[in-house]
Amino acid sequence: MGGAEVQATKLAHALKAKGLRVAHVVYPVPEPRLVDASSPALVERIDWQGHRRLGQLVEAKAIWRSLERADAEAYIVRGSGGHVIPASTFCRTRKRRFVFSSSSELDFDFERPDRNRRMLQLYKASLRLAARLALQTEEQRELAMRALPRSESVVIPSFAEPAASTNGTGEYFLWADRLVDYKLPDRFVELAEALPDVRFRMVACQMTETAPGMAERIEAAAARLPNLELLPPRPRNELLAEMENAVAVVKTSQVEGMPNTFLEAWARGVPVLSLSVDPDAKIANNDIGVVAGGSMDRLIEATASLWGDRELRTAMGERARRFIDDVHSPEAVADRWVALLEELI
Repeated sequence: MGGAEVQATKLAHALKAKGLRVAHVVYPVPEPRLVDASSPALVERIDWQGHRRLGQLVEAKAIWRSLERADAEAYIVRGSGGHVIPASTFCRTRKRRFVFSSSSELDFDFERPDRNRRMLQLYKASLRLAARLALQTEEQRELAMRALPRSESVVIPSFAEPAASTNGTGEYFLWADRLVDYKLPDRFVELAEALPDVRFRMVACQMTETAPGMAERIEAAAARLPNLELLPPRPRNELLAEMENAVAVVKTSQVEGMPNTFLEAWARGVPVLSLSVDPDAKIANNDIGVVAGGSMDRLIEATASLWGDRELRTAMGERARRFIDDVHSPEAVADRWVALLEELI
């Protein structure tokens, strides 16, 4: 699962725990398991991937039918994509409340060269039908208001589950992300090259959007650099175990929402080193990591400093755990979602 899927799952369970009736629309579950009464109802929709000739029509029909089966008063739709178009149309036709929940600044970039221009405009028109835009950060609110000035919005932080503290222990710096251009994985390789006495570990997930040659380039670098270990993608619980043994989580992206890796690291008392991204200046204002402002020299300096100073990373980690408890705890975030839904319905 990516960050959007993780947050949608946490939201469904949190709203159910608050006493709301919740249906979670998912792709078919290949191995159904028994669930307890605290779990939201699952509404399975068909996977359209095998219908290449009529892909978009089959996808829209599958979404429409699943929303119809859920029969809800309000529908929370997470993240940008073609799925927003039939979902918003369904809500308008059936007079239901449509809430768009953002997952990235890219959700409000309607000029992306890697996307179909007509679909982007249909997607933008769909967002105008939302009763509310539920945004992760104030930065996203500013982007949304510039692009959709008449829309009503609210900022609701992402969920972060509590976890045991690492207490400043750590064996390596961790990069765990998708291999796509804007994530800049090569910068992590540069970091490992610059600090040969420091250990680095990379969990890289190859996607259909992975540029030709990128995966091979990263593999070659890991084979060449003795201090850089490349691991294949793994289930989320195993990835969290990797995080627990990290000195810090490193993010080299050019753009993000509120990355789950940040929240999961902070919940464990693990600082974050970010080349460029700092949503609402959370890292800088709370002193729970280092933002390099796009400078590789600054990122290298911060990495070397944390590697050699356990007291520094322990102090950052303790502040990070307090920040998560105050702002991103499941109870605090769920209350804000419940207040929004009660206002709408």
